[in-house]
Amino acid sequence: MPVQKRPDLLRRSWVACLVLGAVLWASAAVAQPVGLGTTQAGATGQLAAAIAKVVSEKAGLQMRTQPMAGAAQYIPLVNAGELEFGIANIVETAYAYEGKVIVEGRPNPQLRLVADLMPFLAGLLVQKDSPVRDVKDLKGQPVPSGFSGNPLGRVIMDGYLATDGITMADTKQIPVPGFPRMFDAFKSGQTVTTIAALGSGIVQEFDATMGGVRYLSFPNTPASTTALRKFMPQASFMDVKPEPGLAGIPGSTTLIGYDYVLFAGAQVKNETVEKVAAALFDNPGELKATGPLWRDFEPKRMATDLGLPYHPGALAVYAKKGLKVP
Repeated sequence: MPVQKRPDLLRRSWVACLVLGAVLWASAAVAQPVGLGTTQAGATGQLAAAIAKVVSEKAGLQMRTQPMAGAAQYIPLVNAGELEFGIANIVETAYAYEGKVIVEGRPNPQLRLVADLMPFLAGLLVQKDSPVRDVKDLKGQPVPSGFSGNPLGRVIMDGYLATDGITMADTKQIPVPGFPRMFDAFKSGQTVTTIAALGSGIVQEFDATMGGVRYLSFPNTPASTTALRKFMPQASFMDVKPEPGLAGIPGSTTLIGYDYVLFAGAQVKNETVEKVAAALFDNPGELKATGPLWRDFEPKRMATDLGLPYHPGALAVYAKKGLKVP
């Protein structure tokens, strides 16, 4: 005789399938990843990793870093809606938005700021016992140049050298495609200097493996400021004092500061951006615990007016937090 299935069992099985399907759908929605464009190495990569960690743990989103050679590669993807988020300094972001210098004639008008993260300090690093004492001493010395894969490096080097009245033509140029190769060239002795962010892991590595390193102190005068801002309009000089665990600062040193920003494409949903901005605003301790790059991060600065438009999702969060929004 054929076995007859009981209606109540069938009903329960059908309901169970619906419940299971709903749970799986909800889980998939929560776990849906968003991408964060970043560089392959250096301080930008460290900052991006910290953001992805905090967002993934606190925002109900799965943020994954997408390392590339430089922001010139991932900014157009964010602009086109093919990548949700990106991180870069404000100099590079502003040039990309306007279609100048690093992406000449190719503006990215769909970029929207999500957060001003912190004032970012960087400069030129040399070995501790190097005879190079000032920026002008790099005249005739081998320095990184070219930066075919990351054109911002060329802009930075031009701006840094200009502060002390010299140009790349005054140096011995060693072509590098991007920052990872620049770091390798410095470590192997092919160059006498490298661009380096204060507090980054690579500086700690150099300090431990190269017998110590130190930053060159930039001349802070009206003339040097004018020269710097021809290349980096949003940059300024900032004095740094020695701190325990802060490599490369043996005494009072003048470095160059500019803000680092998180941005998104205008196409990204407001809800997604709100979750990201809120996760960063509400968890400064978790960000600072990832390393000294975050030591100057303050949530109340996240809505700083930097001359570029903010994403509506971010503005909604900052308005709720009581910040004056741009």
